[in-house]
Amino acid sequence: MVSVIKNILIILVAIFLSFIHCTATGQASTSATYHVGLSDKILDFSDIKFIDEDTKVPLEEIAAYLDIPIEQEKGITYIRKNGIEIIFNENSKIISKNGAPLDWYPIVKINGKLFISVNFIATEMGYKVHDFQKQKTQRIYRDDYGHMSHENYEVFLNQFLNKQTSTLPTKTEVKSKANIYLTFDDGPNRYTGINNSILKKYNVHATFFFVGNYMKKNKPIIDAVVKDGHYIGTHSMTHDKEKVYKSSKSFIDEMNEGAKLIKQMTGNEAKLVRVPYGSKPDLTVTMQSELIKKGYKLWDWDVDSRDWKYTDKEADQIVKNVKAGIEKSYKSGDRDIIVLLHDRSQTTKALPQIIEWLQKEGYTLKTYEPEHHIVKNFLHDTSL
Repeated sequence: MVSVIKNILIILVAIFLSFIHCTATGQASTSATYHVGLSDKILDFSDIKFIDEDTKVPLEEIAAYLDIPIEQEKGITYIRKNGIEIIFNENSKIISKNGAPLDWYPIVKINGKLFISVNFIATEMGYKVHDFQKQKTQRIYRDDYGHMSHENYEVFLNQFLNKQTSTLPTKTEVKSKANIYLTFDDGPNRYTGINNSILKKYNVHATFFFVGNYMKKNKPIIDAVVKDGHYIGTHSMTHDKEKVYKSSKSFIDEMNEGAKLIKQMTGNEAKLVRVPYGSKPDLTVTMQSELIKKGYKLWDWDVDSRDWKYTDKEADQIVKNVKAGIEKSYKSGDRDIIVLLHDRSQTTKALPQIIEWLQKEGYTLKTYEPEHHIVKNFLHDTSL
């Protein structure tokens, strides 16, 4: 008898909430532009709804971003992860968590598609949510996963929104899937020349980070790289870890000398640097400050091809690594993706396949543009 009464009460509550839900969602939805971020990214959703002062996104899409399994069967949707079970019954309109009905509607169906509250699904899955009201953005993040501060993320958001406004496509423009920046470390050497020829064949541009000591005896290769429209940044003078990171003075001296040599040999400024082995964990706070003081910008990478570890016969693995890394970055919402490569023979073998795949998939390959600097460093420092 008690269970019967309990079931009747659940149905009555569901009917009441359904009435409120239908009334509210029919009047309180807005089509203004809203954004959702995950850690240091902006996520790309096919649609975002703002209903009753709550941001909702397509359930299947955010589940993919947060790696949440979804099951659907006969009008019932199951969300199960971390010991939590959320059920949405389209017929009864009941939404429950671990068997208990909720007193609001975090899940709604609009034009045949399920939308879920960003705040609800994120917090239930162990994330936190920070609201940037001015930018109409909700940021999903976790304290146990490295991310930039909210202050720096707000700077990043403003850069993103300003760039988005200034680069809206016209009717005749073709929208790119994302920008890809192929970057080559450790040259110049004979493979730099071959890579440059391959890039020229496919009519694409890249970014090279040269080691100063190698530049002195490779002037013709450097001239060809500059002539074909690629950007050259410094990768230190020696690439010797012990020398580069010995002290903040030795570090900035290596960067200054490398940049000065590029200027002398090409006539171009070189304010973009890539420090040997990346900015973590060897770059100290003092070294970081020296870079900022001297007006440098710092690029690490989004995708590591790991080309250095393979032989020529294993070049296909380099291609696979690049594809997987780019697809993961794109899925996370990144639209400016930097790929780490090296001027080596195995990379030269893999490069045509990489370029052909990128062009086939609709990506745009670009070189570094100083006037449109993109913040891409492991330190999450927007000054660099």
